[in-house]
Amino acid sequence: MKSAHLIRLGALSLLMLSAAPSLHASELFPALPHKTVGVQVKVQNFSAADAAQIKAAGFSFVRLGAWSDSLGDKAYQKQLGDAFAAAGSAGLPVLMTVRAIKPLSTDPATAGAAFASAVSSLERTYGSHLVAIEIWNEPDLDTYWPTGNFSTTFAPFMSAMCKALQDNPTTTPVIGFGFARPPNAGSASTVALNSILGAYPKCLSAISYHPYGMTATQIGNAQTFIQQNFHLPGVISEWGISALPSNGGPDGQAAKVAAFIADVKRLQIPLTSIYEWKNSDSGSNDREKNFGLQTSNGQPKPAEAAVRTQLESE
Repeated sequence: MKSAHLIRLGALSLLMLSAAPSLHASELFPALPHKTVGVQVKVQNFSAADAAQIKAAGFSFVRLGAWSDSLGDKAYQKQLGDAFAAAGSAGLPVLMTVRAIKPLSTDPATAGAAFASAVSSLERTYGSHLVAIEIWNEPDLDTYWPTGNFSTTFAPFMSAMCKALQDNPTTTPVIGFGFARPPNAGSASTVALNSILGAYPKCLSAISYHPYGMTATQIGNAQTFIQQNFHLPGVISEWGISALPSNGGPDGQAAKVAAFIADVKRLQIPLTSIYEWKNSDSGSNDREKNFGLQTSNGQPKPAEAAVRTQLESE
């Protein structure tokens, strides 16, 4: 039988553990002192009018992508700068996800160091506007890791990046690596994280992932696994639901988005980004075209009102 002293210690430990996520939320991302839910936008069509509507809907940041191997292009530089200016016009900080889109032209370590240089350059330009810098997007999918075999090239690439950032540290929180599925026991992402963070434990402020199709219980379990195995909080840098008939159409999308936001608030996820603000006409199929909270021409869908209701109480 446990003594009263041990019972009190156990209760205190549970209290401290339950308080940990809220501490992470307030301290991890200084640009987000309270509200922690944002929405993804596309750089090429994001406007000041969009930013004003996003702010009015209750979102506290926008997520956008920056391609490291396009930074030398003047037209792309302007496009990216215009997107940051649009966000700034509404007082919205940015979660900037940085990745390359071309295969490696050198060995992974050399390429990782060069990538870190691009990240540092972006921070020098946009640091005052950033919630965080996210390194990569879904590298555990071949589509988004065009550099070669994930199991052999990812850890050397990111270890070199971490070393370079350690030698030239950012002031902006760095999160990674936007996994398509959260790391779990025995997964390739867990093996890679153990290698990278074993050598550079301060490289990341949080581990980001995309829990598409996961229940609240599964997300809670993922958060626990990440905290226990990597001693870092988990954050959700992308989640959404398409307004397909199989999901209940626009009304079904609205109900599922509202339920998801309620879940992440209850789980005290330090940062969550919803995919996405507008439908994408360029999507490859009906599913990919219909994740937006608005239509592609800016008409609100029921999901936008559902989000607004949830975020008003955050």
